Amino acid sequence: MSLEDLQKSWRSQEGQPRLTIDPDILLKEIQRNKRNFESTVFWRDVREVGVAFLMTAVLLYLGIKHNAWPLIVLAILALYVGAFLLVDRILQKRKKPTLTGPLLECIEGSLNQVNHQIWLLKNVLWWYLLPPGVGIGIFIICCAWNTIWNIVTWNIVAKEFVPILGFLFGYSVFCVLLFWGIYWLNQRCVRKELQPRRRELEALLNNLKSINE
Repeated sequence: MSLEDLQKSWRSQEGQPRLTIDPDILLKEIQRNKRNFESTVFWRDVREVGVAFLMTAVLLYLGIKHNAWPLIVLAILALYVGAFLLVDRILQKRKKPTLTGPLLECIEGSLNQVNHQIWLLKNVLWWYLLPPGVGIGIFIICCAWNTIWNIVTWNIVAKEFVPILGFLFGYSVFCVLLFWGIYWLNQRCVRKELQPRRRELEALLNNLKSINE
């Protein structure tokens, strides 16, 4: 029985004699959903942190080797994203439910997890997209500036640098579209998956509280 099925069962009881649901069965179902959700979030964080730290190492190496400070800045910003997710996971593990009873605690724990993921994805622009976006912007501006500086300083024919400037412009457009797509997908996940899940857990928690009162 899924959470949605449990919700329908609760709604069907309104105005009718209460249907008895085995607390142990309900607890096992909630725990199963909770573990699946935790596993999905865990492997997402592992992937994101791993990529962030790998990019940090590569960009830092290239920046030092070629004496390119924009790459070093981008490496630091990539490190920030990975560190943010790592610290966030550590802090969330320390939070415990405040309700008493294994079933209520399990539901509240699931609800807290969902609420936090909604907060993370709604603010993905600020902690995930903006830091590397700023770094990429600095890198593109520096490349464009160096190209124009070479044209002016060495009196080089400007058309020889058209492919470079065209690539920088195209890369900028690609990054903007990519970041917008990532932001849109995250907001869609909030609307289509996380918010309905939160409503189900809230309704189930309120029903259980009313029974215990």
